[in-house]
Amino acid sequence: MPAPPPPPPAPVHKSGYGSYHSDHAAARIQERPGLGTSAGQERYSALETTRLIRKSDTPDAVDSFHYNDETGAKTMVEVLGGSMNKHSGLFSTAGERLKAGLLHYGSAYPHYEVNDKRIVIGENGDHYVVRLENRTKKRIEVVLSVDGLNVLTGKAASPNQHGFVLEPKATYNVDGFRKDSTTVRSFVFGSVARAKAAASGGASNVGVIGLAVFEEDEARVKAELLKEQQAREGANAFPGAR
Repeated sequence: MPAPPPPPPAPVHKSGYGSYHSDHAAARIQERPGLGTSAGQERYSALETTRLIRKSDTPDAVDSFHYNDETGAKTMVEVLGGSMNKHSGLFSTAGERLKAGLLHYGSAYPHYEVNDKRIVIGENGDHYVVRLENRTKKRIEVVLSVDGLNVLTGKAASPNQHGFVLEPKATYNVDGFRKDSTTVRSFVFGSVARAKAAASGGASNVGVIGLAVFEEDEARVKAELLKEQQAREGANAFPGAR
């Protein structure tokens, strides 16, 4: 008489275990107070490509500043032991190479300054832009991150990625997470749970804006221009002539 078939293996609840932790993490994000940045409505915003020769693969300056609602910003100042005096306008950053800040309809949000840190005070539901002003007499490239995401790609940010090229003394407003060369999704203050970074697993980086600045290698630029000029001088106007 043949032996009875073995009983089926007991189910292993790996998926249930993972789901518990996933749900628990999501609940914690939902409970977090303060502001994050979500991707709002699509807007037309044309972006032209240009070339900048960096002096080095290493940024000339890396800096960051924070943002939060009034309650969260005050708490951060208290923790850092600073003054509750608010400052208006833009602020210097990246070793004085830039002035930066967050604007709403052309007006800069106020900010606190404590221990070389800046904390911008935002408003839930507001659209905002990141204002960048080049204070130098050189072309510079600025790699910009919001909540740890490169605003040009929406991916985890790194200083060696592409950024925005600013002409000497020029001003530029970055108005959203870029979708393509003509469209952005606007920056909007909202809850941490609705932040674009939270949707991609980066909720721990919500509330910080990063700036990596590269100066142009002017010597290499001049050398390339000279080489190009020499090539043009040798151009033949009638290459088909015998």
